[in-house]
Amino acid sequence: MSATKEFFETWLQENVGDLPAESEVSVAVLAQQFEQDADAAGYGREVREDEIGDIEEAIAEALRKARAGAKPQAAAEESDPAPVMEALKVDDPKSGP
Repeated sequence: MSATKEFFETWLQENVGDLPAESEVSVAVLAQQFEQDADAAGYGREVREDEIGDIEEAIAEALRKARAGAKPQAAAEESDPAPVMEALKVDDPKSGP
C-alpha cells in the first residue's frame, strides 16, 4: 500500500472512525479538512487524486461502510474494533477485478 493511502486510512480512522453512526457530518467539510492535513503532511494534491481518486467520494464511501457495520452503542463499546477498521479501508478504484 502506498504511503498516501496509508495516510488516508489513518486519517479516516482518527477523524471519521469515532463519529457516532447517527451524527450528521458534512463530507465536504471532512474532505476540506483532509486536504489541509494532507498538504501539511506533504502529500501533494496530484498524488492524492491519482492514488485515492475523488476524496469526497472516498470519505462518503467510508462513512457508508462504517454506518452499515455500526452496532448499538453499548455493544460497540464492548466489541472488537476490527469490523469498523475494516469498513474504513479504502478500496483502490484503479485496481482490476
